[in-house]
Order: sequence, then C-alpha cells, then structure tokens
Amino acid sequence: MKYPHLFEPLKVNQMIIKNRIISAPLGSLTDKSISGIGMIIRGTSGCVPDGRSRMAPGPYCFEDMIQSTKVREQVSIIRQRGAKAEFELCHVGQYAKVAPGDYAIGPVGFIREDGTEVKAMDETMMNEVADAFAKGAMDAKEYDFDMVMLHFGHGWLPTQFLSPHFNKRTDAYGGSFENRIKFPKMIVERVRKAVGPDYPLDMRISLNEYIEDGTDTQEIIRFIQHIEDKIDMVHVSCGLERELSAMTKMTTSPYFPHMVNTKYSKIVKEAVHIPVAVVGAIMTPEEAEGIIANKEADAIVVGRQIIADPFWTKKVWEDKTEDIVPCLRCLNCYNMYAREKDKHYGMKSITCCSVNPRYLHEDRVPVKLSKAEHKKKVYVIGGGPAGCKAALTAYERGHDVIIMEKEDHLGGQLYCSEFDESKQDLKRYKDYLIRQIEKSDIEVRYHCDATKCKEELKHADSIIVAVGAQPVVPHIKGIDQPHVMNALYAYEHQTEIKEHVVIVGGGSVGTELAKLLAKQKKKVTIVEYQKQLCSNLNEHVRMGLLQQLSMSGDIDILLESECKEIHSNMIIVETKDGIKTIYADTVIISVGMKSRRDIANEFYGIVQDTNIIGDANRPATVAEATHDGYYVSASL
Repeated sequence: MKYPHLFEPLKVNQMIIKNRIISAPLGSLTDKSISGIGMIIRGTSGCVPDGRSRMAPGPYCFEDMIQSTKVREQVSIIRQRGAKAEFELCHVGQYAKVAPGDYAIGPVGFIREDGTEVKAMDETMMNEVADAFAKGAMDAKEYDFDMVMLHFGHGWLPTQFLSPHFNKRTDAYGGSFENRIKFPKMIVERVRKAVGPDYPLDMRISLNEYIEDGTDTQEIIRFIQHIEDKIDMVHVSCGLERELSAMTKMTTSPYFPHMVNTKYSKIVKEAVHIPVAVVGAIMTPEEAEGIIANKEADAIVVGRQIIADPFWTKKVWEDKTEDIVPCLRCLNCYNMYAREKDKHYGMKSITCCSVNPRYLHEDRVPVKLSKAEHKKKVYVIGGGPAGCKAALTAYERGHDVIIMEKEDHLGGQLYCSEFDESKQDLKRYKDYLIRQIEKSDIEVRYHCDATKCKEELKHADSIIVAVGAQPVVPHIKGIDQPHVMNALYAYEHQTEIKEHVVIVGGGSVGTELAKLLAKQKKKVTIVEYQKQLCSNLNEHVRMGLLQQLSMSGDIDILLESECKEIHSNMIIVETKDGIKTIYADTVIISVGMKSRRDIANEFYGIVQDTNIIGDANRPATVAEATHDGYYVSASL
C-alpha cells in the first residue's frame, strides 16, 4: 500500500476509527460519507441549547422531533460506509447573532459595533452555559453520534476566556492563567460527567491565535495537559474566525504554505498522551501520509480539499491520486460574506466551489453524468480552464471531442502558475485538467487557429467557444516601448525584467506579480488608480495577499494614482498630491482583461449549437470558467 500510515486504524477511548482521515465540518455529507473516510464532523448548526450561542438565528438541533429527525438522518448518512460520526459543540459567545433588543454574552461587557450589548458573564451564566454544553453532548450521544468535539478554538466563547486578548476580567476568572482556564475547565468537566468515562470526547483548539496579546502557545499546551484526563483527543488548529488578520491563518488562502499547523501539532503530540489530530491546508495524500509517518499528528483533518473532491479518500485508497480534483484554496466555499445573508456584496459573496460544480448543487449535478442518447462531434475552441472542463464533460457524456488550441500548451491563463511557486494550488488544477485530457480520447490540436478551420467546423454538431480574454492596453503615452510588457508576458519572460519595476495596476494579478518580483530582490512600485489594492478580491483573500506582500521585500505603493506617460527610464504619475516621476527600467501593465468577443463572435452562424463560455463571454474567475464549461456540456 502506498499510504500505509494513513490507513491504519486509530483508537480513541473505546472507539476505533478505521483510518486516520477525518472530514472537517464543511460541505455536504452525501458524497464524502461513501468515500471510505474514517470520521466526519457534523457542523455547529444549533448544537448548544442556548439561544445566544449561534452565528445565525435558528433552533436547537434537538429542540423537537422535526429538528431531531434531521440530525438522526445526518448520522445515518455519515455512517452508511463505516465512517464515525462526530458532533461539534460550539458557543460563539460575544459574536452571537441575537434578536433585536437581546444581548450576547462573553468574558467582559461592551457594546459591539453593530450596537448589540455584550454582557459580562457571572457564575450563574457560566453554569448555565456549561450545562448547555453537557445537554448538547448527551443529546448527541443519545442520537448515536460516536464522539463529541468541544470547539475551544477560533475565538469562540471558551477561547474568549482563555485568551488575554478577550479576557480583561479582574475577578477569579481573569488575569492569571489559572483563573482564565476555570470556565473552559468547567465546561469540559461538566460534559465529561454527563457522557461518562467511556464516551469519546475531542477538543479543537487554536495553538496560535495570531493576534497581539493572544494566548501563548505554551499556555495552550498547559491547558491541554490540565484537562488531558478528561478528553480523549485534541484537534489542533490556529487563528481566529472573527478577526480578519488572524482568520487568514485559520483558513489559509493560496498565498500561504500547505500544512500550516503541523509544527504546532508536533509539539502538542510530544507533550500529551492522547491522540492528536491536525487541520490546516493538508491538500495531498503525500502530505497526509508524511504527517502521520513523521509523528507530527495521529490523524489529519481535511476540509476544503474534500469539498473540491468528496471522493478524495476513495481515490487515495485505490491509488488513483492523479484523478483527485485539487482544491485552489480560493475560499469561495468558506465565504466570509455568507454569514450576512441579508446583505449583498456582489458576485464575490456567492458561495461555491471553484472546481466542483456539484457542491451545493447536488439536485442539479449528478455524481456521474449519463451517456448521451446520440453521440455528437464537439469542437472546443480554446484550451483554458473553461475549454478543458467543457471538453472533459462532453467526453464524459460520450461525445467525440476535438480541442483546437492556438498555443503549444493547454491551460490558458493558468499557465502562469508554472512561473510562480506561490501558485502551487492553481498549478495542481491546471495539471489535473491536462492529465485528465491526456488519459481520455479527446483530440488536442496545438498551434491551431480555429478561425482558419471554419469549413471543417461546418461538420460539427456543437461548437464551444472558449477563446479567453486578452490584457487591456490602456491609452498611455509611450506604452509601445520595448521595456513595457503586460503581466502575462512578464510571468513567462522574467529574465527580461530588470531591477527597477513599475507595475501599473494593483488588482490581484499586479499585486501577486509585485510579491513575486520583490522576493527576487527587485525594487517594485505599484501604481493603482483605486483607493486600495486588490479590490476585486473578497476581504479574506485580499488580507492574506497583503500580509504576504508586506513580507516580500522592497515595494512602494501609490494609491489613487494614474500613470500618464512612460519614458525610456521613468514614468510620470499623477497622484492625489501632484505629479511624481518614478525611475523604471521595466514597466508592467496589469489593468485587467477584456474578452476576445471579436474572435468569439466569428464562430456564430457556422452551426446552430454554438456557445461562448468563460473569459470569452466576460472576464471571469476560475470558478466561473469551470462552471461554464461543465454546464454547457452536461446537457449535450
């Protein structure tokens, strides 16, 4: 077996988990429950019988037979192929969404930015909450969950008492370490007494809060040791949910490394005698196997990668890892805007998976497409992500598929991932698409200009146009000089980039390129017309990119500024403070993309069934490209 450590059973209290793979409480239960996974954590929705415990309004999940029946069905789904079912208990404390006029609770009293009062908990409140945790655990046990997880991480109520960042009390529950752990210990002890000694009890906790005056890592380890006799496993995470700068460490974006928490799980494992699980950007089976083999943890917890491919475990077990759909860590599935459902933030607020159209659309997207009644000849014009996905989906439907690609490679704009190590997740997806096409009978024609093949295209049953987009060329005097290039060209021709670089445009592409070049010790200036960089990204991803940018090297940023002229060794910039001259021996233009509609429209009128998808229709994200490609072919 290629991954022997990953598929060893694990004993937790009296329970045996059949392998070391645990699903984080994210996404649908349906597919991953039949994948052979070891355990699945059911999320926090309505888990504690306290109306002030939740991020969103709703009933206690065991409140009545209607709610309880839903939970029992979840247990049944989870356990249908031998996975253990874990129930997450969470109280969000001061962050609770409460009815108008009601209050939230926490270690200290204050008025939140939204006007909600947070009341400092007295001992009566503490006992009520501890009892609520115990009741939630008992109800979970009664409804046949195999284990309960106490969520003591990510800034929720127990953390708010543990952490000096939140806990400013001066009584017996604040100040010293011994005082700050009293209430969290009360919860653990109350739950253990309720469920008995033989029922498995887990605890998730943040080893590093990544915030000023947060709990010291060694104190967290001491706390775990204090309650080690009451719990059976500890689940190591990091960061905080509601503090944006720390949220980037809790749920990492593509700009951070993989396996971000294993350095913490390793030191916990060395300090305790119970099993240790670790979560945090564990993306590949090689990474997962290495963590167990190197004794950095006893189990791995996978979240977004299992949303991208719910059959991850099955493919690893069957040694079909080349068929695993890689997660991009784009955070579209874990969308920070999704909590505020009564507000609208534009397309960036829509929850989805960039690489798995079935996520949240199980009623519309089957696990496997059926074969079409009539085989068709399908031409796909362009081999970017939209074109590749369209071709693969049409092929799955049983059609004969031909890709016409103008370049000497597939991947479209994803090809730039070859030239930036921080785009490792994007590169894995590009390679996955290409590998699936290579394994198929899809015909790929490179260096093929489809505009010159219109006679052949008349024999098509369907034409899918995925010719992509091209960089916008702004009207700037001097832009046609040899030391001026667009961002896509710059990625592929980094040897042509000299030492003093000006990037015109501070969207995500320009900022990512600035980060890359600054790490190469180049002097970089970003000139951005907007009031902030990366305004096209959601705040979570944007913050992560800016954090990495700040650590990359010598970068100047000019906001609310516009490049007016480019000379042989300098540019003229109009800033809000006046005209400025900047020395530059390389100028990179990164002001966005525009659809190749002029080319795309040429293919209309050849056959009736003609569709334009992806960037060719409008400049789009990988998610939109993938979904366009899937849906256009799924009904062919």
